[in-house]
Amino acid sequence: MLVSLTWLSGAAYLLARLNLPSPIQLAVIDAVHVYVGLASIVFFAAKLARVRFHQRVDGVPELLLWHRWVSFGLLVLYSGVYLTGVLLLVSFPAPLRQSLANAHLLLSVWAAVPTTWHASHHSRRGLAVLARLRRPPPRRFLAGAAVAVIPAAAFLMVPRALSLLSQVGAGDSWTASGLSGVFLDRLERTADGRTLVAGGQGLYARSVSGGDWRRIAFPAELVLGLATANGPVPVYVGTGTGLYAGPAVDGPYRRLPFPAPEVHGIAIDPSNPRTIWASSRRGFWRSVDGGEHWASASTGIREPPTAWAIAYFDGTLFATDVDSVYRWTGSSWEQSSSQRAVVSLDPVGDGRLFASSMGQGVEVFTNGAWHRSDSGLVANHGGARVLHVDSITASPGGPAYAALMLDGTATSLDRGRWWTKLNAGLARGAVWRILPVGSGLVAATDHGIYTYPLPVLERPGPVWWLALIAAAGLFGAAAIGLVFNAIDAIIHVDSALQ
Repeated sequence: MLVSLTWLSGAAYLLARLNLPSPIQLAVIDAVHVYVGLASIVFFAAKLARVRFHQRVDGVPELLLWHRWVSFGLLVLYSGVYLTGVLLLVSFPAPLRQSLANAHLLLSVWAAVPTTWHASHHSRRGLAVLARLRRPPPRRFLAGAAVAVIPAAAFLMVPRALSLLSQVGAGDSWTASGLSGVFLDRLERTADGRTLVAGGQGLYARSVSGGDWRRIAFPAELVLGLATANGPVPVYVGTGTGLYAGPAVDGPYRRLPFPAPEVHGIAIDPSNPRTIWASSRRGFWRSVDGGEHWASASTGIREPPTAWAIAYFDGTLFATDVDSVYRWTGSSWEQSSSQRAVVSLDPVGDGRLFASSMGQGVEVFTNGAWHRSDSGLVANHGGARVLHVDSITASPGGPAYAALMLDGTATSLDRGRWWTKLNAGLARGAVWRILPVGSGLVAATDHGIYTYPLPVLERPGPVWWLALIAAAGLFGAAAIGLVFNAIDAIIHVDSALQ
């Protein structure tokens, strides 16, 4: 029974790993899985102490050598299952936890076959034990079971995120929640934090607190770039023909005298909102008077026609083309990174700058150097390993979210060192930007807006752990007493008959 409950609860993790929603919140599954797992460890240890490696076991006639080898195999497999399970509860780095989870899963699957044989081979004896258990058990066992089971209900009522999957919010599903079928490749929050603005096939807005998306009066052009600023002009929009500015989210928008087409990247100087930078098919341009006059600023850029992303980070301007990432020196651009095809530069307020690339994954700039930051993001498509990342959204001290071109979304809890996929419910196609909004996520995709609920869960504290271990131990002890009492009674009856 204990093993069956453990396997049944473990099926929810398998669903999450297959990018399918779990019928029960994974934090609740965590409590059940760990509770029953710890209880089964106690039972397993007691059974091992009772049976050991004896050639003869009371109540089991005609015990053959190969039976003992199967039992020895079960001992090895379940020892591995329990060891990896216990190690998974330790706060190791995410890659190690992922490897332990894989080992835990594989060992559990390998143990299924000999466990099934073991249960089938000893089915007559097991049925006899079950028949014995139907009789009213001694009151001390009922008391022990009550002491063990009642706390379990409390753990289910106040679940804690124990597994990596539950900590990243896996187990739920993305749902379409607006602008269905509309291509959206841009999503931003206004500087005052009150409004979401989305762009692609049109320009749209919605309150952060919820409600319907409304279409904003805007020229019939594909939105390629979108930036919000804390200044007299709160929204800038780049299109295939130029650059627009609006005095409010709802407009009216006027076309600025920008001298080049295809504006993808827009950056407003945080210390002077009248200084605006933009990328185009003719390189980078700068205005110091709010967009009325522009000067070319592409000196040092190797491929100006491929100018793309641009962003301020810690007072310094960074930009990209198809060849590299650059840093503005005040008069020209110098190469900062050789990462190619970077389509998004995303600064974080804690000293990190993420660079997302079509083909070369994610790098992060911190402490004056660039580092790879895309473990777990590689996807296999058509037999090829690809790393196409559209953007990264992160906040100081919080999770980071990756929007992927071919493989949905991913979350990182360790500053981008390891990513876990969250794809359940997403339609096929690109995800361009993810924003945390309230207690969930909002994503701009090829097929409209999608949202994902994030459970608000706490990490377990020492008292919670001590209570769980104590209750699980009592549960295991109650199971030991109940089952072993029935077995001893059957052995006694068999001996008397003989």
